[in-house]
Amino acid sequence: MSFLKKLIGGSSILLLISCSIQEEKFSPISTELHDVRSEVRNENVPVSVILPPNFVKGTKEIPLLINLHGGGGDRNDLLQELEVYQEMFNEEVIPSMVVVSFSGGPVSYYHGTWETFVTRELPKWAAEEYGVSIKPEHTLLTGISMGGYGSLKIGLKNPERFKAIAPMEPAIMPILKFPEEPHKRNSWWSAPQILEDVWGKPFNPEAFMKDNPANIAISNAKRIKDSGLDIYLEVGDEDFIQLHDGAEFLHRVFWDNDIRHEYHLVRWADHVGLSLHDRTKEAHAFLAASLAGGKSEPIDLPLTKEEIAFAQSVFGGEEVDTEPTAMMQDDVRKAPTIHAELWKPLKVLAKDDIDMQRAYGRLPDTNIQEEK
Repeated sequence: MSFLKKLIGGSSILLLISCSIQEEKFSPISTELHDVRSEVRNENVPVSVILPPNFVKGTKEIPLLINLHGGGGDRNDLLQELEVYQEMFNEEVIPSMVVVSFSGGPVSYYHGTWETFVTRELPKWAAEEYGVSIKPEHTLLTGISMGGYGSLKIGLKNPERFKAIAPMEPAIMPILKFPEEPHKRNSWWSAPQILEDVWGKPFNPEAFMKDNPANIAISNAKRIKDSGLDIYLEVGDEDFIQLHDGAEFLHRVFWDNDIRHEYHLVRWADHVGLSLHDRTKEAHAFLAASLAGGKSEPIDLPLTKEEIAFAQSVFGGEEVDTEPTAMMQDDVRKAPTIHAELWKPLKVLAKDDIDMQRAYGRLPDTNIQEEK
């Protein structure tokens, strides 16, 4: 599987090409390697760790980020991302946190007992070794390619276990039923020998579909929404493996099932290459925002008489001599509240539409057939 490490898991190597660190102005991060005993797997698992600058064991409620490597990779993939992590700590893209990865097998797809290792054993070990918090509100999950698949599958199955997940270019198909014909666009990249190694020989499509993130999202939609799990999903639109099909499909599954998420279809980006540097920072910025409580702005701040009069004048009140942009720019923090007050009269008229209770609307089919 060395070719897979070069072609798929090697994306982190390319990150180094695009990253540069300014001369030592900041405290450096540090790394450690461990062999962690897994009872569920009955083996010692090689683990790698990035410790943040000025790390002190037992720091109160320091978050834990689990980073799942891509296909063909191992724990060393995390160490090949040292420069981008140093940059993210330096620029405060992410707060102080402990980042861990492990050798999960070159093409394991984090199947079976790996799920328990990620959700239970690895966080427990990290808490004992470094004093990190393993509360769900402080636990994050990310990964690239096969690692993106793993973070989706494990996160969607266990939404109460994590604060946020950020799968990048996940190795997923745009399907709800396993394709009957081989060598088609939606599945050509998934080698039969890998499918058999992971999901049974002969290959068991039912077992595969139980692990398919789109199916998990549909069957587990209520738990995912009730948990408040924050989801970030991204992929390049020039992904050579055409994984943008699977990501776009999952985005639509999330939308149709009213599961809130952030989705990035990155223009000009391939599965590997220089784009991963900025994309990695964007994904981690989302994780950091989730830890901080998100970026939602209040729409119930107290307004002055003048602000209320302006908002109510737009659709039915007495006219006022105020430019809309000026009123909302006077105090940008109040802008969402003024804006909401402005649109309320029209929104109230639609209150009986059941879809108004959804986060995302039910959209019509874009494939409209012309009448004959």
